[in-house]
Amino acid sequence: MKKTAVVIVVLVAVVMGFVAGIIVRDASSHRPTVVTSFGPTVTELQKLAELVTTKVYVADVLIGESAKYRGSWLIKGDALIAVDMNKAAIVSRDDAMRTAVVRLPAPRVVQPRVDHEKTRTWDVERKTWKPWVPGSPDDLRDEAMRQAQQLVADAAGNEEALEYARRRAEALIPQFYEMVGWKVQVVWEGPAPAG
Repeated sequence: MKKTAVVIVVLVAVVMGFVAGIIVRDASSHRPTVVTSFGPTVTELQKLAELVTTKVYVADVLIGESAKYRGSWLIKGDALIAVDMNKAAIVSRDDAMRTAVVRLPAPRVVQPRVDHEKTRTWDVERKTWKPWVPGSPDDLRDEAMRQAQQLVADAAGNEEALEYARRRAEALIPQFYEMVGWKVQVVWEGPAPAG
């Protein structure tokens, strides 16, 4: 019985020594963990979907005319200017220098909206006294409001607003990657913008 106990103690000591040797050996060969940022990828850029960089407020006068009526409205509205990040591309990247060039599509107007609470009818007048001429002031107003949506989109898409949206994207994208130690430059699809 004593011999069996001694053999078990010896075996436990040998096993523990073997395990301790492995642990000591592994600890001495252990190198620090290296974590690397993979920098910009098309997948990461596309996660941004529509990158809204600017909101433009619009105030304009819309004049409409039908066979029977003429009217004018003070139109108020707004629109967003966004970059479609689903069309973004990585032009070049240098993992050693942690630099990249990203190509983006031109900003565009999205979600033009007429603010009906602030839009006002300025004037609606009848042009003719002929009773058989078709049309009503309501028909003219309805068509004017449909056109107002396009007026807001056109006014918001002026070159100054689009240039401002480009500059905002050129600042935002590099800041996004600067947090992980990358320097990213933005270039645009198509011809260089004026200015």
